[in-house]
Amino acid sequence: MTVAENLAETLKFTFSRPWEKRRAEKLTARTLAYIGDCVFELGNRLRHVESGTDDAGHLHSSVVKLVCAPNQARMFETVWERVSPEEQELLRRWRNAKMPYRGPRMDRLTYARATALEAWVGYLFLTGQDSRLDELFELVTPPEPAPPADEEGDSDE
Repeated sequence: MTVAENLAETLKFTFSRPWEKRRAEKLTARTLAYIGDCVFELGNRLRHVESGTDDAGHLHSSVVKLVCAPNQARMFETVWERVSPEEQELLRRWRNAKMPYRGPRMDRLTYARATALEAWVGYLFLTGQDSRLDELFELVTPPEPAPPADEEGDSDE
């Protein structure tokens, strides 16, 4: 098997077959957050593109506001009371995981909550819980504003 074929087979496995929950739960919070960060940003990028936004500069700045740690920490608080006790236990474990100190830019609690949210996104993605991931996105991301109405009006008169 060539390197390209091996890579293609690896990617096929990664995207087409969910992991068993026990396998995903063995990953560290930081590893799950590493995956979750990518999934969360991609989900928000796709949402912006679907809304009809076409300016790359606007797309980037809009998404950056959503995927930053302070906002993700607020999202953690939003979802905390709305998840099952089993999910709360996972979120608690990921929030309390030992993390490196991020310095004066951010306090530990903000970083821990943001990491827990990203870890949950990674966990949901890896375990193939697409409908739950969709629910999470609906819960934590604000709806896109409707595009502005045509200034000249589109009447059929």
